[in-house]
Amino acid sequence: RPYLTMKLDSQFGSIYTALALFALIVLSSCQRGPTLKYLKGDTMGTFYTIQYWDPNSPHHQIPNTEIDLLLEKFENQLSNWIEDSWINQFNAAPANLPVPVPEHAFPVVALSLDLAVQSDGAFDPTLSPLIELWGFGVQRDVSVPDESEIQRVLQSVGYEMLVLDRESRTLLKTRDDIHLNCSAVAKGYAVDLVAQYLEENHITHFLVNIGGEVSARGTNPDGQHWRVGIHQPRSDGGVSKSEEFISLRNQSLATSGHGQRYFIHNDVRYSHILNSNTGFPVSTDTASVTVVAPTCALADGIATLAHIVDSEQLNQVVAQYDGIEIHRTRWSENEEETIPESR
Repeated sequence: RPYLTMKLDSQFGSIYTALALFALIVLSSCQRGPTLKYLKGDTMGTFYTIQYWDPNSPHHQIPNTEIDLLLEKFENQLSNWIEDSWINQFNAAPANLPVPVPEHAFPVVALSLDLAVQSDGAFDPTLSPLIELWGFGVQRDVSVPDESEIQRVLQSVGYEMLVLDRESRTLLKTRDDIHLNCSAVAKGYAVDLVAQYLEENHITHFLVNIGGEVSARGTNPDGQHWRVGIHQPRSDGGVSKSEEFISLRNQSLATSGHGQRYFIHNDVRYSHILNSNTGFPVSTDTASVTVVAPTCALADGIATLAHIVDSEQLNQVVAQYDGIEIHRTRWSENEEETIPESR
């Protein structure tokens, strides 16, 4: 996922500039200007940070407990890692049984199916059996499966075997072995959920970050766009220093890449992004794709899809939405990458 830093715009190299800065801080404190507040916590196997400020109520404080409870409720619906989550209950349900979809799961499932339809199944929320087979799911037992095993599991993959009733808000599957995994959209939606909570609490200037997925509203306290730096992935799982910064205002950003979730077998690198047609990890010379979009859930889904389809098909999908920007990052210089051939 994305590797994010906030850029510090100034560095002070002398005592004179340091004293000038101190005077400015003192003056700002006397004038009681807006103060940037900061929250952080753990969620979804990663972390979250929230930076915000309120020009009308400088002492307005959002409690961590409210954010934690909101994200916990979300996880209890859509986490494949929580045994009794809604998504696991759906996965265990029999075929042809309409299952009510709760409030947070519904928009995630709906968007996942929309992207599946628009991409002719390249984006597919029923990849869970394939994800588990390769060891990128709950079990974390990574290995290169036999071709026959891959073909067997592919029989249990296919978004067409899901039926979403948008009026009754129910979901059914036409085969017992169809299992959902909405992780390609879920984390982005969690960012949108926190952003919505802040807006409902009259916070209009903020930057939300969950494991690198970002949503920005308003400006920073200096009146400037929020700036997010994109680190360049290395094939050893590390990152190089940010060389590109993206300015955000009332926009969201998500990154999908091959830099961290992968394994190497016989000198071949296999990443967690899988091709639903072949059953193998995608083959690409792109290290990561960062997408700017109106919502973080959409940015999250498009960033994953960008690794799977060619540019023509990606453009056809992106044309269905407004405000999409795509930034591709290649491997850091002097990094050699061996990837599996397209199957």
